Amino acid sequence: MLIDIYSNTFNCSSLIMPSIIPPFANRTPIAKRYCYTALLIIMLCGSVLSPRVSAVESFYDDLEISQIDGSPADLNQYQGRLVLVNFWATWCPPCIEEMPSLQRLQQQFDPEKFQVIAVNLGQSGTTVAQFFSQQTFDFDLPVYLDSKGKAFGQLKIAGMPSSFLISADGVLIEKIVGAREWDHPANIKAVHEMIQE
Repeated sequence: MLIDIYSNTFNCSSLIMPSIIPPFANRTPIAKRYCYTALLIIMLCGSVLSPRVSAVESFYDDLEISQIDGSPADLNQYQGRLVLVNFWATWCPPCIEEMPSLQRLQQQFDPEKFQVIAVNLGQSGTTVAQFFSQQTFDFDLPVYLDSKGKAFGQLKIAGMPSSFLISADGVLIEKIVGAREWDHPANIKAVHEMIQE
């Protein structure tokens, strides 16, 4: 990637002043100094004008998530492990249907290596707590709230449920729209393989 960036910078500089800077092989010592000076100015201007970007931007950084009690939560705490972030709502039958399989998937793995987390979209903590109190299945996965539903726009969520598989360094690997049988042997095998990579 660094090679590509350097290449693009060099090509851009030669396109900016094609008639002023002759091909490098034919330049006089003065022209070579001029070329180095021009490239240095271009590079310095680029570093001043370009916004600074962190080495690795985490998937979690832009999400405004809270605990069910309303206190702030930072999903960056899950960096260092493979994570499946499942967005759901209590009004979504497929979301509810897949919850037991999400629980069973988690039970196959050490939570220090792989973690399933559930993020409710657009509902209050009271609604979510009441929903779980009425269920007959066990669900002890971490549950968070996006009460304002901002993830719909930020992540371009097109349907519910939507799940995002996130690498150990916080980078999106895959987006999955719709319910799944998460504890299917093929899915368990795939997660094992990703953990071992």
